[in-house]
Amino acid sequence: MGKKFFIFDFDGTLVNTNDIIVESWQAVFERYLGHTVPRRRIEATFGEILAYSISQLIPDAPVSEVVDYYRAYQDAHQGGKVYVFDGIRELLTSLRERGCMIGVATSRTSYSYGNYMRQLGLEDLVDASVTMNDVTKHKPDPETLTATLRKLAGLPDTAEELPAQLLSEAVMIGDTKYDVGCANNAGVDSVLVGWSHYIDEEDMAACGFAPTHKVKDPAELLDLV
Repeated sequence: MGKKFFIFDFDGTLVNTNDIIVESWQAVFERYLGHTVPRRRIEATFGEILAYSISQLIPDAPVSEVVDYYRAYQDAHQGGKVYVFDGIRELLTSLRERGCMIGVATSRTSYSYGNYMRQLGLEDLVDASVTMNDVTKHKPDPETLTATLRKLAGLPDTAEELPAQLLSEAVMIGDTKYDVGCANNAGVDSVLVGWSHYIDEEDMAACGFAPTHKVKDPAELLDLV
């Protein structure tokens, strides 16, 4: 692959937060709609900004109130339900031993992202991170990725376009169409991971997004490197 900068999504890519996310959504649906929904309907929102998903799924609900309820539920019930995917620590360690730099570009808030990173002991394996609080435009807009790449490369935060050479040295790794779209829109190669949840690739293609590579587990990604 010949890349120097490896930029990972967080949820569903480095860390399995899928079950607590689904459980939190089902609690929201029970409270505001009086019923639950199929798991795949929730998985289809993975990668979206929470407030946007709420506005689409529960259009008549007060968005800020639902956001607070969702986050409070997740904070209170996450114990034992969030963990690092098998092979991820080894993958990150191996990449850094090869001289690569690791970034995280996530749509999670800086508060919850920081808490999970500390709880799971991943802080020392990541060189730079950008959360939803650090940008004004979210995936699939390229801003989250390009802001992370700027940090990794030690470049100032300006409106100038990134050099083509720098973009060619980067790759985005994620589990949703939003990650792939973010990479496509930034002009960066992408890897779609298959160790997390069902992915509707027809929907991804309908959005005009296509991954450069697909891998089934972290070991395969390391082989690709």
